[in-house]
Amino acid sequence: MIGIKRYGAVILAAGYSSRMKAFKPLLDIGGKTALERLVYELKQAGVRPIIVVTGHCREKLYPVLENLKIAEAYNKDYHSGMFSSIKEGLRKAQACRRDEKGFFLMPVDCPLISRQVIEKVMCEAEKNEGCFCVPLYEGKKGHPLLVPTPLIDEICSYQGSGGLKAITDKHMAEMIKVETGDEGCLLDMDTPRGYEEIKGFLRSCGKRKTLGQLAEGRHFFLLRHGETEQHKEKMFIGKYDVPLSSRGIEDGERVADRLKEELCGVDADLKCIYTSSLSRTVETGKIVARRLGKEICPLENLGEVGLGPWDGKPLREIKEKYPREYELRGHDIFAFKIGNGSENFYDMQYRAIKELKKILSEDKSRIIVIVAHSGVIRAIENNLKGLRVSDEWEPLAKGKYRKIKL
Repeated sequence: MIGIKRYGAVILAAGYSSRMKAFKPLLDIGGKTALERLVYELKQAGVRPIIVVTGHCREKLYPVLENLKIAEAYNKDYHSGMFSSIKEGLRKAQACRRDEKGFFLMPVDCPLISRQVIEKVMCEAEKNEGCFCVPLYEGKKGHPLLVPTPLIDEICSYQGSGGLKAITDKHMAEMIKVETGDEGCLLDMDTPRGYEEIKGFLRSCGKRKTLGQLAEGRHFFLLRHGETEQHKEKMFIGKYDVPLSSRGIEDGERVADRLKEELCGVDADLKCIYTSSLSRTVETGKIVARRLGKEICPLENLGEVGLGPWDGKPLREIKEKYPREYELRGHDIFAFKIGNGSENFYDMQYRAIKELKKILSEDKSRIIVIVAHSGVIRAIENNLKGLRVSDEWEPLAKGKYRKIKL
């Protein structure tokens, strides 16, 4: 087996679990604790050694660690954040290292990481020694990250800002991304809501209804918001909240009239107008809703891709301040993201399609009207057609809509 004496793992279980309001390592996940479940999957994949980083409520884990016969790395500075636990775990990994080529970093928050995901990542790591490897689900990065042994010293000695992300960003061009088809590598239980989702995922044996099944027989009207207030120079506008211009209001009125005409006689099959929570779509949605005699339903997850520190900044400024990053963005615009709070197009696609599936599960109307942004509409339209956000797409102008029948 690939994993035997070739790859180890560091499970991060030192945090406060403050947002979860329960000690995450010991939460029940399908009859095992979260920690036991991860250790079981690792052992099944032949991963050795396995090290658990402890901190908060350390004493509660003693019986579990003893029963599982795995090593502990105690992080006395756990209060300073996850990066300190990563360093402590990797230092311990170095101390007990034999001939391992790398170590998985596994947050205990993500208890549905499967043996199959671990094995797929190891298989690619064998072909690409010395590189970070990360699993994907439909393009979105998940867990665990495989850290190659040659990069452990660089991580443990790093004292700058940005934590582990600063290191992985530096080596992004060489990072190996492994599509797994397994949503479990994304799901975390950072909050009670996340924990409930994980339990629901387990009950369904990971076989949730597909978008195609939920969308069958529906008519979708995907509207792009009207023109926004204009700036003096070209700007990065993702989640940066810009209201409609006077022309954008007119755009909304025109598209509302066209939609009312098209839906004449069948509008009873329409429950409401779904919009993102950003003002440019809410304003457009309200205009349409008034014409159709409906209400709007703003949803944060239908918002445009978040651009982090670039959001709301002039293109000129970004080119001057981030020349290397701007160049990297040009090489792969769909996977690129910058800084805290940012997303890439695969992140946006995942949350938007997840929200769309929720809409279709709860709203049985034959007609679905969504007012959103160019990137979100691209993700929705392409996924409805069995494609992905990165596939070819015909751009939709502001104040226009596209009709899709399934």
